[in-house]
Amino acid sequence: GIVMEGYLFKRASNAFKTWNRRWFSIQNNQLVYQKKFKDNPTVVVEDLRLCTVKHCEDIERRFCFEVVSPTKSCMLQADSEKLRQAWIKAVQTSIATAYREKGDESEKLDKKSSPSTGSLDSGNESKEKLLKGESALQRVQCIPGNASCCDCGLADPRWASINLGITLCIECSGIHRSLGVHFSKVRSLTLDTWEPELLKLMCELGNDVINRVYEAKVEKMGIKKPQPGQRQEKEAYIRAKYVERKFVDKYSISSSPPEQETKIVSKSYEEKRKRSSAPLQDSSVFLDSKHLNPGLQLYRASYEKNLPKMAEALAHGADVNWANSEENKATPLIQAVLGGSLVTCEFLLQNGANVNQRDVQGRGPLHHATVLGHTGQVCLFLKRGANQHATDEEGKDPLSIAVEAANADIVTLLRLARMNEEMRESEGLYGQPGDETYQDIFRDFSQMASNNPEKLNRFQQDSQKF
Repeated sequence: GIVMEGYLFKRASNAFKTWNRRWFSIQNNQLVYQKKFKDNPTVVVEDLRLCTVKHCEDIERRFCFEVVSPTKSCMLQADSEKLRQAWIKAVQTSIATAYREKGDESEKLDKKSSPSTGSLDSGNESKEKLLKGESALQRVQCIPGNASCCDCGLADPRWASINLGITLCIECSGIHRSLGVHFSKVRSLTLDTWEPELLKLMCELGNDVINRVYEAKVEKMGIKKPQPGQRQEKEAYIRAKYVERKFVDKYSISSSPPEQETKIVSKSYEEKRKRSSAPLQDSSVFLDSKHLNPGLQLYRASYEKNLPKMAEALAHGADVNWANSEENKATPLIQAVLGGSLVTCEFLLQNGANVNQRDVQGRGPLHHATVLGHTGQVCLFLKRGANQHATDEEGKDPLSIAVEAANADIVTLLRLARMNEEMRESEGLYGQPGDETYQDIFRDFSQMASNNPEKLNRFQQDSQKF
């Protein structure tokens, strides 16, 4: 429908720059105008999500504003300051409206094409339910080993350490909390709300996977795991297990199977970047397992989307922000972007990865995710405080890259994040935590990225050329 309509003066693009009064309207995510009411509308802007709108003061006329698209700009004049503000707000609001309408349409199409879709695709109601405690508990406890506490074995644990990916009983969760968040981040499986990417992370790891790493030498050392109720024994055991890492087998760091242990066979960083949507195969770096640097293992495993290997590398002391000097000082988080996995990025961020650490080309994770058209990752990094104003060595910020690629979803997210940032700054210290529209749209994108990623992959092929 029509978001707004009314008369505006439009400056012509001819040599004389003449101003003509036209009937403008914002409808169907487009800005259009008519000379006369019966005329077919002329489209000024085909997709408002790719545009920006700004005040223009340094011009001969009052109340002017400019709508700028990737291919052209349009100078307009309203009849008053109040109307100018209304038009600017209408253009900005239509970004959110356009996204919503498109999301609704794709959901309807999904329902028509596959009436028997699973619980993850069956509309907003189930998505909301998915994030509530009971559903989170059921999903996480289904993972091998998760039906009992990771540290003492008590049945039906209702707490979790989200950076480790394990379930805990209430007593062990209290001990974990006392270790500090740099060792363990505790959350309730029934009381807290779970973001979809975090829930997915929990389902990729689990007690069995983590205990194979952190309890590798327990039997060999003759250590008995503490029983439920033994508070002091639990405290000593948990500290030895996660802080001192006494039970980690220092010589068991995973590498390739023995027949593949050869000298380094490393493809160039640029080649990896260009074919980042393809799975890593012979491009891995193979080294003798006894000499493998934990940072390098984390780096490799991040690209390969191998969370158990990543957890193992961290247990062996890998620096989560390790930079590979042979590959443009790229980090594990940048590798996770190139590998295309949202959950891998989430795991690294939960374990202290710097969302703004850049490579030698001045590109951080947000730059790389934008170049590759990974919308879910862009959404995640913006939620985690990525600086979208940072420019690379070519002077490009993520927004200019997204506009060049005509990636409407990413442009939408970046513009909304900027608008939200500006609103928070203008409201000062005691302002609201952010616009509700912004929060709703980011929540929707997070859901889609985790549950229907194919909807967000439209631009990945085109973006390879950048």
